[in-house]
Amino acid sequence: MSPLKSRHLKARDPMRAGSWGRVRSDNPLKRGVDVLETRLRFLLCAVVVACASVLGVTNGMAALHHEQSVVEQQRATRHAVRAEILRDAAKSAPWTDESGRSERVPVPIRWTAGDGSHATAQAQAPPGAERGQHMTVWLDRSGRITSAPSDGHDVWATAVTGGLSSAAVALGCGALAGLLLRIACDRRRAAGWEAEWSRVEPEWRRRI
Repeated sequence: MSPLKSRHLKARDPMRAGSWGRVRSDNPLKRGVDVLETRLRFLLCAVVVACASVLGVTNGMAALHHEQSVVEQQRATRHAVRAEILRDAAKSAPWTDESGRSERVPVPIRWTAGDGSHATAQAQAPPGAERGQHMTVWLDRSGRITSAPSDGHDVWATAVTGGLSSAAVALGCGALAGLLLRIACDRRRAAGWEAEWSRVEPEWRRRI
């Protein structure tokens, strides 16, 4: 291969021309502000990705530890009992959840308290539940019906949601910063074009 051809291939090598230290600027229409904008965009993308990753993992882990402590507290203050349904439940509920399934319907129930006495209350049972069937209900320390403690799926869902929300906020801030960068560079380009036109336009007028 001739030396001239070798130098020509090296000049066209994208790996050599695409380094951080020398963004390709051989385009005669590319201005200094264009090169600066390209470098700042690369830097902004790297910062946003790093911040989104750190914030997502950090807040996700914080939400995980918080939910785990909440679950431990719920399990320490709630206990389950077997209760008897005292009346047939309605066959269907007048409302449904997001999946289209009928919501639970209220029925009277009875269970045996810790001191051996019988307690009654209203609870939510599946539609169509019959009298005499048993169901599990959760009670707090005062003996009132409450919700069941959160399970592992709920804990991880909350943690993932918190992490993704934090990452989304970081990405949104990065997108806003990129938009502001573009606006600032466009203004700089417009000012440069106006200055050049004010210098060239009188000469064109004379030629015309």
